[in-house]
Amino acid sequence: MIDYSELQSASTEFKEKETYIKRVLNDFWICLVSREASLLGRKEVLTGKAKFGILGDGKEVPQVALAHFFERGDFRSGYYRDQTLLMAQGQCTVEEYFAQMYADADNDPFSGGRQMNSHYATPLIDKEDNWLKHSERYNSSADISSTGGQMARALGLALASKKYREMPELDPQGRFSKDGREVVFCTIGDASTSEGIFWETLNAASVMRVPLIIIVWDDGYGISVPVELQTTKASISKASEGFLMDENGDGIHMYTVKGWDYSALINVYDRAVSRVRNDYVPALIHVQEVTQPQGHSTSGSHERYKSKDRLKWEMEADGIEKMAEWLVETDLASVELIEEMRTQAKAFVKEGSKKAWKRYTEPIQKSRKELLHLYNSIEQYPFVADLHNEMEQMHNPLLGEILQNARKLRIGFYNHGLETPETLASFIQGLEDLGRFRYNTHLYSMSDRSALKIPVVHPEYSDDAKLVNGYQVMNAYFDRLFEKMPNTFAFGEDVGHIGDVNQGFAGLQEKYGVKRIFDTGIREWTIVGQAIGMAMRGLRPIGEIQYLDYLIYGLSALSDDLATVRYRSNGIQQAPAIIRTRGHRLEGIW
Repeated sequence: MIDYSELQSASTEFKEKETYIKRVLNDFWICLVSREASLLGRKEVLTGKAKFGILGDGKEVPQVALAHFFERGDFRSGYYRDQTLLMAQGQCTVEEYFAQMYADADNDPFSGGRQMNSHYATPLIDKEDNWLKHSERYNSSADISSTGGQMARALGLALASKKYREMPELDPQGRFSKDGREVVFCTIGDASTSEGIFWETLNAASVMRVPLIIIVWDDGYGISVPVELQTTKASISKASEGFLMDENGDGIHMYTVKGWDYSALINVYDRAVSRVRNDYVPALIHVQEVTQPQGHSTSGSHERYKSKDRLKWEMEADGIEKMAEWLVETDLASVELIEEMRTQAKAFVKEGSKKAWKRYTEPIQKSRKELLHLYNSIEQYPFVADLHNEMEQMHNPLLGEILQNARKLRIGFYNHGLETPETLASFIQGLEDLGRFRYNTHLYSMSDRSALKIPVVHPEYSDDAKLVNGYQVMNAYFDRLFEKMPNTFAFGEDVGHIGDVNQGFAGLQEKYGVKRIFDTGIREWTIVGQAIGMAMRGLRPIGEIQYLDYLIYGLSALSDDLATVRYRSNGIQQAPAIIRTRGHRLEGIW
């Protein structure tokens, strides 16, 4: 008699194996596509089509493995080599990758051409500043170029998860959170761990117990400076051992894994992410032996500072080559299939870059033809002929160069006492309006909720108004605010227990609870970072910097990150935070 249950089990096992093979081969395909994008990206810079390139070659395998554990609702606070992760999530196509490299304002979905390549951001708000449903999205907070700067924001994003977990009433519809289970993945290059903000964030995350995973891509160098000159013991995981979890449960989890070992990466991420998501203890994952096939950036060659032995090792330890070997050894793919995939990936990326270049250049060529047609319609004075010839010699001009030529023509008419043709004036006006739209928008909110649109309410005082101290006015205001807005939080040095040094929050922690008004350590950079990350996730934070002189320590996060969130993301992200400070009897240097 046939045992159908056994047949069903065998069939299920076969399907699971088939699914597994497809998943692994798809991962390998994404790695190949990402690598080809990096290789072609460098060529686009060297041929002048792109201005500069920070590329993600060498980081493909650890990032494609990570994508399997990045759930909807999670956040990334990353660094500018994370292209493979974004590609694996379906957040970045080849065309979009090159659109940003070409600074294509119309087709770069991450910054509208305002940031250099590999600076990613996903929509958190709509055009009217309404929050989107973060819990259904793979979220990337808008990247910045300052190395290590993503660390402070990551702390705030992770703290938001904790607050949503502690206070489910903040988000009953699950727009921002699913019971606070969101993990924040903060990626950083090994050399950038030398920045003070790395250690400040690591310490704060450990003390606060937030669901933050810091992943360090270690390729052995910071531009030309080797790790031995960067980090104690030449290892960030060894240097960080004092943070390891102790018998009392204090500290962080820590893992090391080779960047070329696909199966080991899957296992480490599986354990690490599960523990952080469930136990709310941060983790550090040190991804070692990552390579950098094309060097640090398009501005130089790594052959200048790497030995021949190191360069040979990097070729042998290349993650894609190692993964290809593993696929063949485990009978998941044949050598022929792998070579066919390589060929297809090269063609796929080349076609994607062509489409991106065409989308970028077609409007420019249209404007060029329009201006040339305009030249043909006006009388050819000597100054007109010279500029006409100049325009004809520009075969691949930038839109700014076309506008510059048209403005020279207008000046020529003015200098010769001639009236500017209406067609020329209209042409110039059109390009200037386009430039303002592309690059002068989203400095502030453009919706009806803009702070600039709030009507002024002038103060009115009754004749018998009581005279009180300034701190009492602030205290009364904060009391009203915290009563009215349950998603408001305040934190900083001495804010909680004693109500801040000038008593603006006196008695409010006792009234509204330690979860909403709480103390922090002396760490201004991450206090600002807490505010940024919490604000990006729908909370209303008030970050307290005790005195004006201390504000300098948080200036990077204020200027590079908070002040530019809306602009650098081209209006798809916001961080409505308040940062509060004060002078002190005019005794500080500032």
